[in-house]
Amino acid sequence: MEIIRSKDNGKIKYIRSLNSKKSRENDSAFVVEGIKFVGESINENADIKFVLISESSSIKNEVSDLIQILKEKEIEFFLCEDNIFNSAAETINAQGVLSVVYKAFYDKLKVLNDYKFIVMCDRIQDPGNLGTIIRTADAFGPAAVIMNKGCVDVYNPKVVRATAGAMFRVPFIIGETSEEIIDIVKTAGFKIISTVVSSEYSFEDINESEKICVVIGNEGQGISREITEASDMNITIKMNGRAESLNASIAAGICIYEIRKKLL
Repeated sequence: MEIIRSKDNGKIKYIRSLNSKKSRENDSAFVVEGIKFVGESINENADIKFVLISESSSIKNEVSDLIQILKEKEIEFFLCEDNIFNSAAETINAQGVLSVVYKAFYDKLKVLNDYKFIVMCDRIQDPGNLGTIIRTADAFGPAAVIMNKGCVDVYNPKVVRATAGAMFRVPFIIGETSEEIIDIVKTAGFKIISTVVSSEYSFEDINESEKICVVIGNEGQGISREITEASDMNITIKMNGRAESLNASIAAGICIYEIRKKLL
């Protein structure tokens, strides 16, 4: 097999270009780094364009096993010199393996029909927060995720890493305005519950429901008035300590866990 030995190689340039949101949108593709996460993309039947493997990592047992799977599934892969791989990888923890994966596109009406639990992210800006929310939705779901236009790009490399492979299992709807989301969610029969800083209601006040959409707000501004006013209930996470608020992903984790129990 030919080994890539130049940073000017077309595939290496292409991988680096996907660090840009514009390039990810133009090509409908993104990068996944690390042995485990690349393996998960394969196991979950993601649409993989190709896999890049460094020379030194190719002799590791777990990478050799991965290569065998790539051959069996007829997924294209390439070897390259270590320094070339490092120039293409976005992190120093890529473990010598990365893949270019085509974005998955979900039919929003099918998602709303198939799922009884949805997490709506209202202008979540921190990549770690969004990735962790998706990971938590996978852990305590099954749940789908809806993001409005103010959210960070879900294919941002930091978001992808923070999902820890969950993005290949959690369906998500992207790019809808809040008004459009509220309309389609309510039409599909979901009860909308927003998490706010101050409310007389908490988890205990939520009645069992067939379909629930919980809303997690922006890190600094919380949930928009447009959404809270359209919600069926606004609740607060009751805290006994002196902290006034919680990190968005931690709040989401508590809400997803507690509200999931309210579903029939």
